[in-house]
Amino acid sequence: MGMMQSFRLALGQFEPVVADKRANLAKMGELSARAAEGGAQVVCFQEQAVCGYRFRDPEREKVEPCVGDGGRISPAWGVVADWMYQMAEPVPDGPSTQELIKLARKHKMVVMAGLHELAEDNDVLNAYVIVRPDGFVGRYHKVHRVPGDEHSYFKGGQGFGVFDIGPCRVGVLICYDNHFPEAHRILAMKGAHVIVMPHVTAGRSLWKQTDVPGAREQARQWILTWLRARAFDNAVYCAFVNQGSDGGEGALGCSMVVNPEGHVMAETDQTGQDVVLAEIDAKLFYDVRRRTHHYQRYRRPELYGPLTDPAFGAKWLA
Repeated sequence: MGMMQSFRLALGQFEPVVADKRANLAKMGELSARAAEGGAQVVCFQEQAVCGYRFRDPEREKVEPCVGDGGRISPAWGVVADWMYQMAEPVPDGPSTQELIKLARKHKMVVMAGLHELAEDNDVLNAYVIVRPDGFVGRYHKVHRVPGDEHSYFKGGQGFGVFDIGPCRVGVLICYDNHFPEAHRILAMKGAHVIVMPHVTAGRSLWKQTDVPGAREQARQWILTWLRARAFDNAVYCAFVNQGSDGGEGALGCSMVVNPEGHVMAETDQTGQDVVLAEIDAKLFYDVRRRTHHYQRYRRPELYGPLTDPAFGAKWLA
């Protein structure tokens, strides 16, 4: 794996149609075309962009709380959102990944997007797929599932991969993963230059006491609280791409790119559909690590062993 090169990155923010892959892939095609016109070599879409992120069928009632440790809901639990499993498909041979490859080939760019993956053992995983014009690059499975529904519906991922996409190496952390800073440090130590962060978060329901512009600004400040720290502490670019909503009554967008100094370098001011373009500067990446801060170099791993002991701190976490 070689040195990082400068390139233009795009984030495609939109509101997907739940359970309508055709509509969502068409929307990603439109946004990819906009990104290509803007000179982007890489475009990233949000978590579950292909299928939409919802666990419950809006036409039916969930009759019992979700329990268990995931991969596939048991009919005995009385949970009725089986449509989600009907959306799941194999990777990379499934139709959605193949459509993403066609999209990458058409626009001569790397494309990344989230979907429901159906594994060979019949488990379902929250996956993020990376493709380029010459085919499939890899996928990441969400490791840290949100307590509740996600634990019941999805099998958890088992590691943190870094993928060579040409101009750089990327790591991926999906939504809730980003509240566990150990994951970002692992990706940085494995050589990631950019961490892509696909989300469905910061919904309007969290800030109902104010108007949409006020709620969006509160969402932005909450995101920046942790996002800048992840970029700065690990001296990496962080690409936060969130679901949007037309009118701002759902997710509030706020997609943005933060550089290794912790500064916002590009962002959207829209709650709905938009494309964010950012110049990923290789010189800045290396300058930060050589002249400003490179904390990985001065770690004391011989003292960090307790972090890998499941019993460590347990009495304080009850």
